[in-house]
Amino acid sequence: MIPINSNANAVSAPSRGELADVVIEKVIFGGDGLARLGGGFVVFVPFSAEGDRLRVRITERKTKHARAEIVEILSPGPARETAPCPYYTRCGGCQYQHLTYAEECRLKENQVREAFARVGKMPEANVLPLIAAPKPYGYRNRITVHAEAGRIGFRGVNGRELVDIRECALARPEVNGELARLRSARVVDGHYSVRDATVPPSGFFQANHDLRETLRNLIAGALPERGGTLLEGYCGGGFFTEIVAARFERVIAVENDPRTLRDAQRLGLANVEWREADVALVLPEELRAQAGGDTAMLLDPPREGLPVRLTEALCVEPVAHLAYVSCDPATLARDARMLSKSYRLVSVQPIDLFPRTAQIECVSVWQRS
Repeated sequence: MIPINSNANAVSAPSRGELADVVIEKVIFGGDGLARLGGGFVVFVPFSAEGDRLRVRITERKTKHARAEIVEILSPGPARETAPCPYYTRCGGCQYQHLTYAEECRLKENQVREAFARVGKMPEANVLPLIAAPKPYGYRNRITVHAEAGRIGFRGVNGRELVDIRECALARPEVNGELARLRSARVVDGHYSVRDATVPPSGFFQANHDLRETLRNLIAGALPERGGTLLEGYCGGGFFTEIVAARFERVIAVENDPRTLRDAQRLGLANVEWREADVALVLPEELRAQAGGDTAMLLDPPREGLPVRLTEALCVEPVAHLAYVSCDPATLARDARMLSKSYRLVSVQPIDLFPRTAQIECVSVWQRS
């Protein structure tokens, strides 16, 4: 077994299956704790807390780092607590149930700051204090479960095992009630979206029931009170469009999912032109057409962030106001580094839409420089 700080002058590269004693220095984006063996060899440990002293088993070894699982907690860090969910560490849905919620919020805010400093090369970015969720449990208005060979639940941490779930600690009571009804029925193998009555039956919708209006108010504050044209990319079911469309003479809202677009069209917004298309193709053309005006843009891309073609177009033909919603601080910071050539970053507001998970939502506000 490799003890803590063994042979500090040489890197101790452990073998798979080997035991080691480690101290967790910090928790990084994604939820893993970071520890170092002798000589600085890095080990990532899921479900660990800052200050934990652990005995771990190496499960995966790379050239410069390894991954490990906890064998024994020798002494817990100050923010460690007992997870309430019986499926935790088996189900792959949550990463932070073993921490106090205050510690989770602290970590997430720091992770956003680190992403802008390290990835975006913007250490002075105005990252605001994270907006915490009113409830760290019982907030989700929808979940997606998988049915397989008589079991219904979520994929495990290894991505292969299906963990049979009777109820989800993150879901609202109404959602768990629907899950119970699904479990009592004979269903064929496949994927099932379990939703409460507030969620449209077809496409994407914001999952945190308690923070929906807070998020929409952030977008309302990020865009001007009056404007000529709003270009919206990844509009989904019109979640944001609905509250800002009246401020603009014309809105072009682009989405490539026909299911969510049908939900958006039912909103009956007369000044909105809904387009089922690829954002990376449509919005650069519209930017050229609107060049030099008081155009505003609202973007809410998937985890991958903005396509390069769109980011480049935004820098060549910058809009007057830009609101960029992101669910991944690393890709947001990557895009921010390029956008900063033509824009001034006003603020980055982290909001904890998904407590107990590693995901972090951010609303960034930009003005043409």
